[in-house]
Amino acid sequence: EVCLGGLITLPAAFIFLGAASQEMGTFGPGFTALPNVFANMQGGQFFGFLWFFMLFIAAITSSLSMLQPVIAFFEEGLGLKRHAAAAILGLLSVIGSGFVIFFSKDLTALDTLDFWVGTTAIFILAMVQAVMYGWIFGIERGHRELHVGAHIQVPYLVQIMLKYVTPLYLIVIFIAFCYSNVPGYVTSIMNNRVAVVSICFVIAVASFLTLLVHIAGIRWMKEGRYDFLYDGIPDEDL
Repeated sequence: EVCLGGLITLPAAFIFLGAASQEMGTFGPGFTALPNVFANMQGGQFFGFLWFFMLFIAAITSSLSMLQPVIAFFEEGLGLKRHAAAAILGLLSVIGSGFVIFFSKDLTALDTLDFWVGTTAIFILAMVQAVMYGWIFGIERGHRELHVGAHIQVPYLVQIMLKYVTPLYLIVIFIAFCYSNVPGYVTSIMNNRVAVVSICFVIAVASFLTLLVHIAGIRWMKEGRYDFLYDGIPDEDL
């Protein structure tokens, strides 16, 4: 879905907008270049309607798939009922959407949130997960758990890659990314009030979610869910 959309959008953006398309961020090209494509083809209005309608459906379904794990976390980690979990998540979603809509001029808020959450934070999360799996959970335990009920044997080399190669690779790429992008980006937003407010909003939400994870972690620890980290995988799970 994403790859096909990119293969359609990016060539069209470069053809109609040239190299200037890279200055539009990650959201502008699809809404600027593709209308030019539809305007210069037979049945452009029909195909344009189909394209943006499918884009809308894709956004809705992707949002549901991303929000469902949060609801599951509220239910399992905080012991909330489903309607309460959905209400809290709905409130957070409304606040986030309202923030982006309120600061919708030039898409500054949306681009800032996308950079720090959709690009930087995802990379950091991947590094944290790789380190936690390889060095905290342990590749021996992970290899055993991977084959519980499995019909395909995964080579042990994969575990070696996950423990040593993957974290090192991600860290090197992340350092190079920060060196080449972050200084200039930070300089460009220092005088942009909306961008600064957007970063503060991200920090506030991240702090709130971190607090919830901490509370859930304490609850799970009391329930003994982390005992396997010290005693190994229970026999009934093998």
